Amino acid sequence: MKIIDTRPIENLSQSNEILNIPLYDIKSLDQVISISKYENIIFQSPIAVKNFRCIKDLESKRIISMGPGTSTELKKFGYIAEQPKTEFNSKGVIDLLLKGEILGKTLVVKGKGGLSDIANYLNSASFETDEINVYVRKSFECYKDLRDKFLDCDAIIFTSSLSVDLYFKNLFQENEKVTYLPISERIKSAINSYGHEAKTINYFAENLMEEIKAT
Repeated sequence: MKIIDTRPIENLSQSNEILNIPLYDIKSLDQVISISKYENIIFQSPIAVKNFRCIKDLESKRIISMGPGTSTELKKFGYIAEQPKTEFNSKGVIDLLLKGEILGKTLVVKGKGGLSDIANYLNSASFETDEINVYVRKSFECYKDLRDKFLDCDAIIFTSSLSVDLYFKNLFQENEKVTYLPISERIKSAINSYGHEAKTINYFAENLMEEIKAT
């Protein structure tokens, strides 16, 4: 079984049956920020954690992650983050925040072009919130060299809508029978928009291969 994971992480540790082939690069952005102004820090992705220049200065902050992957990345820096119990998206984070009291100013750490639903909602509800873009996703100049790697592929994991767009615009081959495995309903909708079915998986399952085989 040949499975490709398009997550943009170098040296991604996966099962031997899963081949990591990113479809874009991650570039860190310059950041000018006074972290002392904020009480609550929300991270929208593991990559946001990796690229946040003030990551070592959050000892006294309330830290919230969007999901298990982001929480795992935060643990590498010694932080135990709050996260939604089941809905690992903007709505899940908003619902988590609304279950308790929101004290002080909030900072949402994200990538350029990423969703602003959390900051928009909090500001509309009069909770002062800023965003900082700490990385940008850069498409490759050419995808020709990747086409052969996707031949005879049984399944492709998509961890972002951008990967979906880049795949269908640059790598999709009409006669290939591939199972598309998005990690969220939003990414599934992106695949559906190209006229293809998809099966959402729990990317953070204890045994990813068993999760894939069960779809």
